[in-house]
Amino acid sequence: MSYASTEELHTLRNKIEKRMQQDYLDKNTEAPFLDENKLLLLQTLFGQTNLPDKQQTDYTITIMLIQMALDTHDKVIVTTKTNETADERKNRQLTVLAGTYYSALYYQILAGLEEIDMVALLATSIKEINEQKMSLHYDATTSEAFFKKLGQLEGCLFRTAASRFIDTARLEPLDDYCLISRLQQEVREGKQTSLLVKLASIIEMEKSGLTVMQVIQQEIEAAKRRLLAGLDTLPPAFAKLSRKLLLQGNRQEELFLEEG
Repeated sequence: MSYASTEELHTLRNKIEKRMQQDYLDKNTEAPFLDENKLLLLQTLFGQTNLPDKQQTDYTITIMLIQMALDTHDKVIVTTKTNETADERKNRQLTVLAGTYYSALYYQILAGLEEIDMVALLATSIKEINEQKMSLHYDATTSEAFFKKLGQLEGCLFRTAASRFIDTARLEPLDDYCLISRLQQEVREGKQTSLLVKLASIIEMEKSGLTVMQVIQQEIEAAKRRLLAGLDTLPPAFAKLSRKLLLQGNRQEELFLEEG
């Protein structure tokens, strides 16, 4: 199965969103961000395997649910405010609940998968991601270290899934692909998150005079240059996908890539 077409991408996105539906959370919390760039990475990966279509879909949905559960928990900021309003407290508690609910969904799917090796790999990856998050928040003392750790963290789930089918050393440039996508998401949303709180504290110590968003924009451009430089080392399908990310906003070039 290949998820190359926009129609197939839309169909899979709808399946993921349908699995996530929960009336109370839908009415009282923001829908979690579904990173289509990472979804395309998974589609490209599994589309090149000999796995049955249903297994490809189950793996993809599971991994995206894991990603969204982890991302949702990142939105929770541990507050020491003495004047936290009832609405702020409720929103924080519901965000935790939403992340836990999405976690339960992916555990439910994992329990139904017959391939124990993939289940074990993903469980190990979740543990590794949580350890990396601790390192990001407590060990990163410079913006350079922060972004390096964040890139590794963002690429972790994909690299874990890919390790069953491909030499992951060949996929190292895709950490920058995942980093770019995450940072672009932070810019679009423009909201305070635990990640941005940590980055702001680092920038303050570095005394660069730059704002958080200025530093993020600089890193996006630097990551794009690194990704561009590493395209020749990537397998062709992933190199093409990376070029598409680098060309986002240039619709004519994007269409040329899709047709090619």
